[in-house]
Amino acid sequence: MPRVRADEKELDDLRAKLRFLGNRYAIEILQVLSPEKGDIIQNMGWEEIVEGIMTEMGHEKPKTRTKGEKSAEEVKYAKLRKKFAAGGTLYESMSKLVKAGYVHALGGKGKKQRTFMITHEGRLALSAIDSMIGPTSKSSDLYRTAKLLLKHKNYTRLLPTQEKFLNEIGSIDENIIIQMPPGSGKTFLAMVAVLIKLQQKKKCLYISPYLSLNTQVINEYGKLLEDLGYSVVRHDGTQQVSSQTLENADIVVGVYESVFSDVLESEKWTSKIELSIIDELTELDSPIEEESAANIGTDRSPRLDLLITLLRKKSQIITLSSRFGDTEAVSKWLNAKVFRPSVRLNPDEFIVTKHDDGIHIDSSDGTQSATIKREYVLESIIEHLGNYAKKSILIVASSRSQAVFVAGVISRHWPREVDSSVADYVVGQERDLPVAGQLYGYLQTGVAFHHAGLGSEVRQRLEEKIKSGTIKTVVSTTGITAGISFPFDCVIILYDRAMGFLAARSRYLQIAGRIGEYHLAEHGGSVYLVFEFPSRRFQTAEELVDRLLHRPLEALRPGPIYPSIMANLMAREIINHREFDNQQLANDMADIISETFRAAQDKDYPECIRGMNSKLFAWMLHRESFEQVGHGFRLVKDIAAAARSGLDIIRFIEIKEKLNSLSPDASDADLVDVVLSFGPAQIVRPRTSYPTTAELNAAGLEAPDSWYDALTAGRNIVKNTVLRKWIEETGMPSALSEANKEGQNMVINGQNIGNVDIEEGDLDSLIGICSSLAMDLSNYYRVLKKSKVAERLRVFSRQLRYGVKADLAATDLLEIAITDEHGTSMPIPRHDARVLSNNGYPSISDVLRKDIDPQKKSLARDRFARNSGLSHEYAKEIYKACLSHVRASLTDN
Repeated sequence: MPRVRADEKELDDLRAKLRFLGNRYAIEILQVLSPEKGDIIQNMGWEEIVEGIMTEMGHEKPKTRTKGEKSAEEVKYAKLRKKFAAGGTLYESMSKLVKAGYVHALGGKGKKQRTFMITHEGRLALSAIDSMIGPTSKSSDLYRTAKLLLKHKNYTRLLPTQEKFLNEIGSIDENIIIQMPPGSGKTFLAMVAVLIKLQQKKKCLYISPYLSLNTQVINEYGKLLEDLGYSVVRHDGTQQVSSQTLENADIVVGVYESVFSDVLESEKWTSKIELSIIDELTELDSPIEEESAANIGTDRSPRLDLLITLLRKKSQIITLSSRFGDTEAVSKWLNAKVFRPSVRLNPDEFIVTKHDDGIHIDSSDGTQSATIKREYVLESIIEHLGNYAKKSILIVASSRSQAVFVAGVISRHWPREVDSSVADYVVGQERDLPVAGQLYGYLQTGVAFHHAGLGSEVRQRLEEKIKSGTIKTVVSTTGITAGISFPFDCVIILYDRAMGFLAARSRYLQIAGRIGEYHLAEHGGSVYLVFEFPSRRFQTAEELVDRLLHRPLEALRPGPIYPSIMANLMAREIINHREFDNQQLANDMADIISETFRAAQDKDYPECIRGMNSKLFAWMLHRESFEQVGHGFRLVKDIAAAARSGLDIIRFIEIKEKLNSLSPDASDADLVDVVLSFGPAQIVRPRTSYPTTAELNAAGLEAPDSWYDALTAGRNIVKNTVLRKWIEETGMPSALSEANKEGQNMVINGQNIGNVDIEEGDLDSLIGICSSLAMDLSNYYRVLKKSKVAERLRVFSRQLRYGVKADLAATDLLEIAITDEHGTSMPIPRHDARVLSNNGYPSISDVLRKDIDPQKKSLARDRFARNSGLSHEYAKEIYKACLSHVRASLTDN
């Protein structure tokens, strides 16, 4: 199979040669000197070369008149020819090519009869250049755009399935379902489509279920798009983004939930979307087998189902995913053509079971069988795998604690050699955090664990090192198994009772696919599926193997819409009506739901939704959410304001009285209570999802048992504590420690709920969700013209985001961004902002203006550095960053 990427030495040599040539005509000269005429290489004279270059650059020589004046075409051609043949262009290039050894010259220098011939070295260089710049023989928009992306990615050629896509699809004007294995280049094809649409001045949207996928898209394509003049905005809760910024963006890269909220609210920017890329369409399949009070609202599949339904009314849809069953059903629903290349590569699959005589390792096709007399499964697999020192391994565990435990075992018994700088780079300044500190120790032995308890920035840097092949042994929860492919030679799945995620063949393939299609093609790969104990789902290893390895792929089946989404959808539909009729509203809801994929699979689904709609309407009417006008109803003022601000309607109604009594001088503790009263913050681990009575009634579910009441209450106490400590400017290690101390051996209402803990990655997520929610509440009060309360919530949103007290959050000091040694721009640490504020610099303006004194000879920045309370050189960097911030603000305005 041809190589997909040139090795680094070859690319370095090629870059050096191109720098030496330093002229845009060099490649054309080589191409002219190396015409494809069998094995014959002709000697060419100077005149032939000049005319060949003109042809290469698209200027065909016009027919020469035998008599009379020259035609306009001849005159134009002669001028261009003279320009190209001048001493500083072709002549200089030819001299450099001769000096580089790419061209051999025959005849005296400067003689007209001198001829040139490409050398063997020149032909090799030309071949390398041709492969580096990608396809040149195709002229379609698809190929031209693909060529541009190939150059940007520094790939030498298209992958086979990518080439097949460009040949078969033809144009990107219809809905398309792209089904390709992990690591086969789906994102590249999506970005080809995006770039084509951007060139047509069409707004694009790229959504995925995971922050890591968004990071990958931004890191790999963001700079190219910005260099081409397109604005790229990230919309996934990692930073606050204004409506105006989203509206002005050429492409928005977001997660399902953030985009769904804006689409549901009919935010202005969403009306301009003309192409939507839906990554990981398999998330449309619900993992929940039976809906209960404990999991209501946690299934993202109905949200994605409705999001696609709303987007496809106004936008072209391109979906990306691995294979799933009954693709034709989704194709019919989306009215989309399907690209599903027939070539598939499969790893070697082994089933690992424990018996009295040792560990049995059997291939899934029955051709291989081994019994290894070891006590532990992992050592048996490593022995069976062979050549551990050169193999990269992913071990998938069911829980965070198991992932950390297994990583500890591996680091003690099978360490790897790794440069000491790797751990410093991955963990950085977060070494004093509990989970990151533990990871730092394991990284010293070349072993890593990966789970959502790690901070998002640590996870990002860790994934970077895994992808580069620097870290070769990783133990992870299933979070790493979605979206990004890594160069693993082996995937070991430690199946146990807690691995509820692994219930279908499509989920298994998602995990096994982390090897990546083209890593598999070049290096091979193997998957070990470990079965040690029976579970409720799989009583025997045979059941596990049959379900995950041999059964046909299951069709996608979204879960049913849940009440909070339905209530928000109802508000969306009626918010701009002067009045509405209950029956008409029920019909409108049924019409929308009937267009979902769930309804396409279940014809009774819209009628069930009518029942939910009726119950919610009656409840909202009872809670005085509507007022009667004429022959119908309309939303009362505060409910309409909540809907326009993106607040969850059911949760809002439940705490409306508390919100309406909130004052501009509300304490931090009061505001923490408010944001934790809303649903989204409850989804973050440790989960505190507890449905309201209205939700239970609308969904037809029984209330949870009392033990779940106690568990939820205990977990909320831990979340409340950690958020309060965080905005008191307590260090994250101390904030986590105090919250987890409070969560030890908790007894609530006489029930012992055990230990409740929270980790830095959980706090990251909780901060992001609560900060966004506080901003939504600020918008709510602004709509009601309660500007002082709105400002208090705006400042509180910044308190949560940065972990500072209200006085510092009200300043712009936290907008100062310093670039670190890796080129990453980050806000200054909150401690440094506090030092500036305490030393009399409460704003960027003060940093720049306070020390200006025409009477003194020294520079203002030097006086600031002496007075700031920070180290001299660092203070000068801050002064420089403040100048950049002001310049950028002036440019934006």
